[in-house]
Amino acid sequence: MGRILEARKCIDSLEKFGYTIPLSYSLFIRALCRARKVEEALALIEDIGTEKSSVEKLTCGSIVHGLLQKGKLEEALTKVNAMKQEGITPTIHVYTSLLVHFFKEKQVEKAIETYEEMQQSGYQPNVVTYSALIRGYMNVGRHNDAWKVFYRMKFKGPFPDFKTYSMFLSCLCKVGKSEEAMRLISDMLESGIVPSTINFRTVFYGLNREGKQGLARVVLQQKSELIRKRKLIT
Repeated sequence: MGRILEARKCIDSLEKFGYTIPLSYSLFIRALCRARKVEEALALIEDIGTEKSSVEKLTCGSIVHGLLQKGKLEEALTKVNAMKQEGITPTIHVYTSLLVHFFKEKQVEKAIETYEEMQQSGYQPNVVTYSALIRGYMNVGRHNDAWKVFYRMKFKGPFPDFKTYSMFLSCLCKVGKSEEAMRLISDMLESGIVPSTINFRTVFYGLNREGKQGLARVVLQQKSELIRKRKLIT
């Protein structure tokens, strides 16, 4: 709601209830970053005093993400390098934010380097990281690589969740590959994940745009069959 001063006053209340200074400030700083007020967050860190180092460790991921959202890559990288010099390994949140940024800027090699560095640092990609890879590859036209990542999740884990499926099928329909997205609908059903009305609609309209009306009708049948089964269960 943009009521920053009132949010700032809550820090004092948190401390009265037993929250440590680093934790209290980190909650506020993360909230500022989510509200795209990264400059205010950075200024607050500078004013903290003796607890600055502890707060930076807790909030570095949010700060880096906030800087990248503002397009301030160099500042974000400076922050990451400062962490490394202090012996702090960047979190998987930091690596994923950098990965997303590099794909967005079409810097595919940098994105892949970031992904490899993350693994070398001992992190195993989570669902969010793999989903970022899939979206990134789709956005730069490397559809086969996106499918490879998806099947890597399917066979080795972590298993794709509803958000991963929804994002992937939307990307496929966007680039004229709605028939492949249709496969994802079937895969969701086989995996016990219930497609949403929006999922069905996205694939249905995509197939119609591509002149595949017969397949579009099959999608409608899948949707109707799912509704019928759910009514029987309830």
